[in-house]
Amino acid sequence: MKINNSVVVITSAGTVLGKTLALHFASLGAKVVITDKSSSLLKQTYRECLQSGYSVCTYTLTSDSQHRVDDMFHYIEQFYNQGVDILINHWENRPLPTLISPSSAEEFSAKFSIIVQSLFSCGHACAEQMRKHHTQGVIVNILTNEGLDTLLGTESTSSMVSGLTKSWAKELNPFDIRVGGILPSVHHCPFDDDLTNFASIREELIRNTEYIVANDSFNGRVMCC
Repeated sequence: MKINNSVVVITSAGTVLGKTLALHFASLGAKVVITDKSSSLLKQTYRECLQSGYSVCTYTLTSDSQHRVDDMFHYIEQFYNQGVDILINHWENRPLPTLISPSSAEEFSAKFSIIVQSLFSCGHACAEQMRKHHTQGVIVNILTNEGLDTLLGTESTSSMVSGLTKSWAKELNPFDIRVGGILPSVHHCPFDDDLTNFASIREELIRNTEYIVANDSFNGRVMCC
């Protein structure tokens, strides 16, 4: 897929990775839309994009409800007078309770459902808009760990994201919409939290994201970083 002039939506754009993704795709000539639940973090990303010479569209997503997410995609459609071409469906991993922790099943379910709802609501709204415009689009599901405290439970959430990615790819293939995924590695060491190593992982994530978007044969697969 050609990235230049494509409308690219990046969720969780207030995070370090989200901001770097926004700057990277803007540098490739994309029409970038940045969104986050935190308006303050989103403003920081917006300011850095402007300081780097890139004009981006911002949208604070107040909740993951399907209604709110649908409103966001409608706003983007009106803003650019065209639908979304690429969705970087990026969300931070949340530490999940283990079987030997004192946490209840309700707590596990609540934390797990937050990630599922975030991924699904954006994926659903984007797929509907792409089908409406007959867009040969791309959805990239990304789950990231920005700290060692989120490694616990990574296998569970990664399996969920992997399953959704493969299922969506089969479902959307008849409409020429591709779906790929990028998952965090669970094989980290304590020193992985240092800035140098995180920067290296971040660069690999960005390269992999661009590869999935640009490679028309990549569909229904996941990559690990």
